[in-house]
Amino acid sequence: MAESLSRGEAALSDSHRESSQSSLKLLWIVLGLRVGLFLAEIGVGLWIHSLSLLAVAGHMMVDVLAIAIALVSVGLAERTSDKRIEAWAALGYGFLLIGVAVFICWGALQQTNTGLEAEAGLPMMAIAVLGFLVKATNATLLYGESQHSLNIRGVFLHAISDAANSISLLLAAAAIFFLHWLWADVAASLLVTLLILVNAIALIWESTSVLIAVDSISDPTAS
Repeated sequence: MAESLSRGEAALSDSHRESSQSSLKLLWIVLGLRVGLFLAEIGVGLWIHSLSLLAVAGHMMVDVLAIAIALVSVGLAERTSDKRIEAWAALGYGFLLIGVAVFICWGALQQTNTGLEAEAGLPMMAIAVLGFLVKATNATLLYGESQHSLNIRGVFLHAISDAANSISLLLAAAAIFFLHWLWADVAASLLVTLLILVNAIALIWESTSVLIAVDSISDPTAS
């Protein structure tokens, strides 16, 4: 009996280790793709003075930081098997996203004229298409593992909302280039803010629920 239990624990340990290694590999791939996209977004955003593109780039910078945090937390969870590590990391990520959303919103409301010209719509469209392809690739890579890891799920959900950001950026770029609607740049940055807030609140809710559930299991007298 003891021997069978020992084998079962070993099998669970091996399964947990394989899942963690798979998560780490996926996160490294996603991190590389997003760093490249961030450099493209920030470079073009500064070049054409696009507030919405700079907002998306700022959001991407936080994404890169969050994925780095997820890499650390997944590595720690592999050693301790403590779900609270992933939950605390996801919770911190959610609050970080709220901070970014507030910053982007403040910048959009403060700057109604950023020096953007109608011709800037073309490079904006190119970056929006590139961003959508990168984020769609990220979501496809992360979907399977997102069912088993809260950190991966957070990055996956964020990739989905980021793809929506790219679509809003593409529509704004088209409006600027074809219709000369320069105000669409600010409107798109505000839409990015809304999508970030929705994603952040969902992640905070889920990670908080996990923390409460884990604490209830570890301390049965609390209930």
